[in-house]
Amino acid sequence: MNRKQPYRHDFSGHCAPKARFLASHGTFNSFSVGVFQWIPKTKGGLKKSPVKYRIRGFVGNPEPVYARAREVCRMFDAGECPSTKSELIT
Repeated sequence: MNRKQPYRHDFSGHCAPKARFLASHGTFNSFSVGVFQWIPKTKGGLKKSPVKYRIRGFVGNPEPVYARAREVCRMFDAGECPSTKSELIT
């Protein structure tokens, strides 16, 4: 399924760990991903809304952060709203 659809929620993290990232940025212990909504542009296409929810976790174990981000996206798409604006996954 294409995650980039109007009014759907998605997540991204510019500093999300990858194999290359771990080798070159070993000094960072944590990273975060932001949950946002895809919004239609006036002249076509889509743009990201401001981040609605942020999830932080540890570089050595990123999958729980991604799993929680997918869960939060589903919650927002279903009309539910988390009680906080961010969380730390340990």
